Amino acid sequence: MNNITLSAKFRPIKPLPPLFGDLEELGRIRAGIPLEAIEDRQRSELLSLLTAPGRYALQVIDDSMCEAGIIEGDIVVVQSQQQARSGDIVVALIDNEQVTLKRIRYRPGNQIQLLADSPELDDLTLADSRVIIQGKVIGQVRQYR
Repeated sequence: MNNITLSAKFRPIKPLPPLFGDLEELGRIRAGIPLEAIEDRQRSELLSLLTAPGRYALQVIDDSMCEAGIIEGDIVVVQSQQQARSGDIVVALIDNEQVTLKRIRYRPGNQIQLLADSPELDDLTLADSRVIIQGKVIGQVRQYR
């Protein structure tokens, strides 16, 4: 894997206030073959996932990452950082003007490919000097209505 640190100016996105209070985890559930129903109360790590230092949330407004399981209305949890590995899903600032959520791939010749995980959108291939990584997606939240 190719790790590249981009040298352009970093302009962080301001974090939102925490979205959830403390959440009690009542146990585990299997999504396939049913599991015996036994209550096993524990404290969930959800709060620390959302509120650890350097984390912020962004609401997704389209389905361009649907094949990664991220759809419109989801909230992605992002760790603020300027580095990522090929295959990571990142918040990428392009030309200091536009921001996007894409899977990143490093290409030969100082090129970065920003991949939409959707068959309906084309991938972007850009000079690495045009892209600033603002963070890496480390989780997501989806509310069913």
